[in-house]
Amino acid sequence: MKYGLLFLAGLFACWPALAEPGRLAIIIDDIGYNRVLGERTLALPGPYTLAFLPHTPHARDLAQGAVRSGKELLLHAPMSNLSGQALGPGALSAEMEFQDFTRSLRDSIGAIPGIVGVNNHMGSLLTQQPEPMSWVMTEIARHDLFFVDSRTSAASVAQATASRYGIASARRDVFLDHSHEPAAIEAELARAVRLARQRGHAIAIGHPLPETLAVLEAASEHWEIWGIELVPVSALVQAPASSQGYCPAPPPLLQQYVPNTATYKGDDIHLYRLHSRLGIAILNPPAYRD
Repeated sequence: MKYGLLFLAGLFACWPALAEPGRLAIIIDDIGYNRVLGERTLALPGPYTLAFLPHTPHARDLAQGAVRSGKELLLHAPMSNLSGQALGPGALSAEMEFQDFTRSLRDSIGAIPGIVGVNNHMGSLLTQQPEPMSWVMTEIARHDLFFVDSRTSAASVAQATASRYGIASARRDVFLDHSHEPAAIEAELARAVRLARQRGHAIAIGHPLPETLAVLEAASEHWEIWGIELVPVSALVQAPASSQGYCPAPPPLLQQYVPNTATYKGDDIHLYRLHSRLGIAILNPPAYRD
């Protein structure tokens, strides 16, 4: 593994110097179950972005440590997948009622201190579904967060939905560790480096596996040689071209949705109906009562 990284360092050193280094963001997903590997992830040198699974045994303590160490934090929100794999606590699926869905996401956001954004855990099914993704973006906007699409499905509508809701967003370019073989992880890291150099930026996602962490620990000596600036993912999210504080083209199902009037006080429901008729999706809808 060390030999492979040294070879890559020599290879990239032969490339022409760039006027500006390529910017590479690396997100480490699935933090919260394993304390030892979580602490090793926190110790990675550089501005890595760490994505925490909600309501997991060590998520809160590790998140607090990540904040102290200057890392950037995301909520790694579990979303339904095409293979039917179990999602664990905080799961989101289209089969949930709107209020249950929103409450679950809100609780997950509150469970991880210091987050600045959200990305999806699994989600190959949910990210293809416009209506529940509109619910996701509505709640994300309430908390002034950004969204990173992990792109577990080529048919994902997540980033397009975020854009319609005026939410800054980005998408994953490379998965580092589909294979746990160190040589394969090195190859994917090299692909992310090449993309960042060629395009100016790239986003890679990995996991707190011993093999992945060993490759990234060794790579910490070589970013400058490779012409790379390691950055938090917030440096690469992009605001929509037209961010007006509401959804310019809300999905039809969302336009038609009118919550139970009994859950609102005063004139709030009238405003909600008026906005719905005008085709404006409210980013801060009236709060419902449990």
